[in-house]
Amino acid sequence: MKWKTRSPTDWQLSVHWADILFSVRKESGLTRTELANMSGISSNTIENYERRKIKEPSIYKVEQILNAMGYDLDAIKVDDDTTVAPSRRQM
Repeated sequence: MKWKTRSPTDWQLSVHWADILFSVRKESGLTRTELANMSGISSNTIENYERRKIKEPSIYKVEQILNAMGYDLDAIKVDDDTTVAPSRRQM
C-alpha cells in the first residue's frame, strides 16, 4: 500500500491508531530513530506499534511519542476500533 500524505482533517473515522501514528511521523519528517531519540521510546517499539505487532500499547509510551511530535494523547482516540483525527496541541 502506498501512503498518501493527508491533512488531519482528511482522516476517516475507521483509520486504525497505528496508521495515524505512522502517518503523523511521516508528515513530521522523522525517521523512527529520530523519533526514538526525541521521545525516549525505542525505535523497535515505534516500529512494532506502526506495524500493529503490539495490540495493546502502553498509553504512557504512545503519549511520549505523540508529545515528541507536538501532539497530545487525545490526538489518537480509540473507541471500539474507531479512531478520530489527530490534532496538534495548542502552543
